[in-house]
Amino acid sequence: MSNEFAAFFLSRLHSEDVDERRLALTELNEILEYVPVEELVRLLTDKDAAVRKLAVQALEELGDPGAIPGILEAVTDSNREVGQTAKAALREFRTEAAVAPLLEGVKNANSEVRAAALIALRDLRSTQAFTALINAARDQSPAVRREAILALAYLQEPEALPVLRNSVVDPDPEIRRIAIDAVSLLDDSAVSALIKATTDADWQVRAQAVSRLSRFSDEQVIDTLRQALEDDRWQVVKEAIQSLGKVKAPLGPYLIPFLFHELADVRIAAASAIADIGDTSSLLELRKLLRDPDTGAQKAAARAIARLEFCRDA
Repeated sequence: MSNEFAAFFLSRLHSEDVDERRLALTELNEILEYVPVEELVRLLTDKDAAVRKLAVQALEELGDPGAIPGILEAVTDSNREVGQTAKAALREFRTEAAVAPLLEGVKNANSEVRAAALIALRDLRSTQAFTALINAARDQSPAVRREAILALAYLQEPEALPVLRNSVVDPDPEIRRIAIDAVSLLDDSAVSALIKATTDADWQVRAQAVSRLSRFSDEQVIDTLRQALEDDRWQVVKEAIQSLGKVKAPLGPYLIPFLFHELADVRIAAASAIADIGDTSSLLELRKLLRDPDTGAQKAAARAIARLEFCRDA
């Protein structure tokens, strides 16, 4: 590309005419590699939102990590669409060269920028970011803590366990759920934290903890799952039933009342769990479920009966 053409094109990018600036940005594809990144970064503060959005998209396409600081600032653009475009663009920088500027973004005074930087770092799964993620897990902003915990969960580094365990009691229930998932996958010593979470004030946290306890099968876990059958939320009860089935806890008689629960989802879970446990003494009650008004419950009962009869006759 000649110097004259380059100068002409750059003049169009910075024209006083907003339509000309927009048009120039839409025509960048074939010559994008010749456009200095700083010229596009300047457009991130253009007075026209459409120009700012097109500039973000062009910088994403260019893929130069030098654009990351400017795109991070665009996350808080007054125009929501520009901000969302900037957040999406950050996740497209997938080289190690992107780590350093993203780590700078984690230090930004604005929590929305910090969270956006963490999301992009999570996608990179870079161990260079570990210390920054640990610090961000203690951030005052729930959104930032959430993204930090998610990123630490992705890395699956044993050194993150103390922070993840602490996050099981985070003030934000969504963070508690994420932390429960993470610790249950990383370490068997997480059992005590999961058991404690089964009495959380938030029912979704309780349900998550009960579900994740299905990875363990000691006596304390089984007793906790049995107690969870008495939870006042059916979603937690259903997870407890399913977990008891997965660990094959010898508690079939405790599940029989749930074959006649008012909700079909619970009845189905109970039938499947009884079959998983292998409790042939429940066959008579299971046969009653064959007349259930819900076809899903009927099918679950039929499958459970077939499995139990096979085990009994084997």
